[in-house]
Amino acid sequence: MTAAELDQLDAQQALLTDSLGRMLQGQWLGFPSLEANLLALDPGLTLSPRPPLVESEAGPAPPQGWQAVYDPNTSMPPQAASWTCSACSLAWIERATQVNPGANEWSAVDEIGSPQNINSTYGLMDGSGAQLQRVLRDSYGLPSSQAWLNFDSAYATYGQTAGMMSGGSWYHWVAVRGITGSQLWIANSAPGYKGVYDTLSRDQFNSLGPFSCVWLNNG
Repeated sequence: MTAAELDQLDAQQALLTDSLGRMLQGQWLGFPSLEANLLALDPGLTLSPRPPLVESEAGPAPPQGWQAVYDPNTSMPPQAASWTCSACSLAWIERATQVNPGANEWSAVDEIGSPQNINSTYGLMDGSGAQLQRVLRDSYGLPSSQAWLNFDSAYATYGQTAGMMSGGSWYHWVAVRGITGSQLWIANSAPGYKGVYDTLSRDQFNSLGPFSCVWLNNG
């Protein structure tokens, strides 16, 4: 068995172990949840979950906040400069969630803060995406989370929400629309860079990582 196959088995075992905890905590749906873990283990799985209902038999509440207006099909213009991929990704999130419908590459550069936080020499200075999170939180009231995720965790996360991510070996930020099939569905301001266009497969993710992933908190 290869090292990659062993890593995949470890990731699957971790998801199975976490699933037991989600069941005990009653975290059946959403993210994190048993449902999200099962979809990460088998993206082609069709689920019709029916968790125990305690307070009522009412259906799920309608989307609230940014989720009520979010458009994953929002267009992503190509970046005009070689160093503004993170700004393009941030502007896409602002447009897709309609917190700033007029956002663009250069307005996002200003929001991030140039040259101290983003500049033509290094691009985004903090590769974790902390400054992108700051803009979303402080300017638009959009709280987010960040972690260095493997593919299975990223797939489970972006199956439930939108966000942004950057690969350490890619040196490139993209927005994440969601998932499609077994791949991550991205909004890429530099289509074709290192062979990536509108989707990111497991193999591409593993070769271009490690990935810092930022995602919008639900609600």
